[in-house]
Amino acid sequence: MILGTTTILLICVLITSLVYTSIFYNLPNIFSQVFEVNENDYFEFDESYEDKESDSAKKSDDKSGEKESADDSTTKSKKPLKKSKSDVDEDFSPSIAYIGKYDKEDVEQHYVQKYYLNGTYISSWGERGTGDGQFLHAHNLAVDSDENVYVTDERRSDVQKFDSDGNFLLSWGNETFFSHKMEDVNIDREGNVWVVDWGKGKLHKFTPNGTLLMSVGKKGNEDGEFNRSWGVAFDSDNNIYTSEKYAYRIQKFDPEGNFIKTWGKFGEGDKEFRHLHAIAIDSKDNIYVDDEDNGNVQKFTKDGKFITSWGSVGKGEGELDEPHGIDFDSKGNVYVVDTQNNRVQVFTSEGKYIKSIGTEGADPEKGEFLLIHDIDIENDIMYVLDSRDAHPNKIN
Repeated sequence: MILGTTTILLICVLITSLVYTSIFYNLPNIFSQVFEVNENDYFEFDESYEDKESDSAKKSDDKSGEKESADDSTTKSKKPLKKSKSDVDEDFSPSIAYIGKYDKEDVEQHYVQKYYLNGTYISSWGERGTGDGQFLHAHNLAVDSDENVYVTDERRSDVQKFDSDGNFLLSWGNETFFSHKMEDVNIDREGNVWVVDWGKGKLHKFTPNGTLLMSVGKKGNEDGEFNRSWGVAFDSDNNIYTSEKYAYRIQKFDPEGNFIKTWGKFGEGDKEFRHLHAIAIDSKDNIYVDDEDNGNVQKFTKDGKFITSWGSVGKGEGELDEPHGIDFDSKGNVYVVDTQNNRVQVFTSEGKYIKSIGTEGADPEKGEFLLIHDIDIENDIMYVLDSRDAHPNKIN
């Protein structure tokens, strides 16, 4: 029997429809087989999604009345910029450097790198895991006057303490106390250890052995509250200064955690910020902050008076692409972690370019970095943190 053209076309349409329907309903199985996802694998995440998730949780468990953030766009931004509805208007531990990095290609690298300030490799330590001395997502580091190294880990929700050779000493914290959104760790002038937990809007003060002494703050945009706080630093009087990504401000507190003042607002000019990261204070009590989206460093007095700024987004000498950590050597030179350019740039205290340390790569013995994230300098030794999934390194 010979089928007509119309009948043949109808049969083809029916078969095609059945094939596409089968594929559509089996997409989940297809993807699960093609992309074998291990829960321990590390993926870059969209911070805007994380912040929405944080805001949603905040509505149910935080009664501080913090307003939700809204998207804002600026022509110079390379990626969507998140901005709070209410802007906040204004009203030295010398010389070893600890640096941190993200590894773009090999997420199984987990180490702290240690170098001399000329970039000569000294040592490194760490590996992926949940045991003592291991890391899941090390985020920041600090070094005390005895050259002990403290590392915060977002996924472990703890702080680990090492000696300067990387031997594990102790740890403290858990998922009940800390959130999975820990940021900076720093040492005050009395040797106490301070940890920023932006997920809970808290700033915690500990003894060097992990005993809690004090907690400051809650989530919000009001004075004394925190909206994605990132950095913490201390002046010679032990006053406390914090940098906040999504409140676009620096806050100042007395040593007991009482609010004193704030300055900064959203923007690209002097005393304006778009994505604040690190904050550091030199031996003369000058305050330095870097801005990921503006690609610059700004310098202030301890009372918030603008002094100078330098840098712009780029890859040339003196240009910065997502700067993060800041610290100083014994001469007062400023070391800035230039994350996306895989280097540390060195400037005078007035912002004059001196040199760069590091290059892109995965071998710490060659002074190579991949998305370095934090740095600390003690006795002119530089410690660098690999925080993609990971651990610190030491340089002199």
